[in-house]
This record gives sequence, structure tokens and C-alpha cells, in this order.
Amino acid sequence: MRIGGAEKKGPQSIGRSRGGLTTKIHMIAGDPDHGMHFSLSPGNTSDWTAGKKLIEDYDFPSSVSHLAMDKGYSFYDILSLCENKKIEAVVPPKANFRRPWPYNKNIYIYRNEIERHFNRLKNYRRIATRYDKLDIVYSGFILLGMIALVLKVIC
Repeated sequence: MRIGGAEKKGPQSIGRSRGGLTTKIHMIAGDPDHGMHFSLSPGNTSDWTAGKKLIEDYDFPSSVSHLAMDKGYSFYDILSLCENKKIEAVVPPKANFRRPWPYNKNIYIYRNEIERHFNRLKNYRRIATRYDKLDIVYSGFILLGMIALVLKVIC
């Protein structure tokens, strides 16, 4: 016999990290105000595995020439994947890599605009705290927050 709410069925990208139960949002954004594609992963998984899948699954427009990422995505497979898609990966190598690569520091500066986009998105408390257990519900609220941000820019 079950007591309480209905049984939750579906993916739940929730993982235990140092901060407790968390979820990571990985996003491809066209500019500081417009996210184009995102995915969720548990907080205890590495960034580059989810980032690699996100880049593989997304069809980039021909106008995209650079992809700025933080150090969590620095991995040789992501560099080669971006090269295959004819996009320059702008990601600094981690300090412990044996074969570090050069990256465009002038473009990497603009990565903080995406961090500001995440900050504006997490001003919505429901996104910042993740009250929802199922990924599909949480993704819906992320999309709703992205729509609200776009409408703020337009109006």
C-alpha cells in the first residue's frame, strides 16, 4: 500500500555532490539573452560527458563559428567534435593537461555573459532550488524562465 502522492516515473537527473542533491544545466546560448538548447545532468557527473552529448545532438546554424565553454568542458573529444562540426572550441585547457592547446582569449571573455544569463535564469526560485523531481517538469520551468527572459528583453 502506498501512502502519499502518486508514484514518480521518468528520468530524474538528481545527483549527490558536495552541496547536496543537485542538477546541472548545460546550455548552448546564442547570446547573453537567448538560450538555444539545454540538457540536464546529475550533480555528481562530469561536465564534459553531458557537454559532448549536447554538442553532438545540436545542429548549429551556419553563422556559428565559435563555441565558448568553461574549463569543465575542456577535453580532447570535445575539441575534435567541434572541429568536425567546423566550429572553433574556445575553452582553456585544464592545468594538469600534458598537451595544452591555444584558445582565443578575446572570445573567451564573452563567456561571462552566459554566466550572467544563468544568474538571471536562477532568479526564478523554482529553477534555482529545483522543487520538481521529474526532468520533464523541471525542463518545462527552465523553458518558461527562458521565455520570460526573452520577453523582458523585447518589451
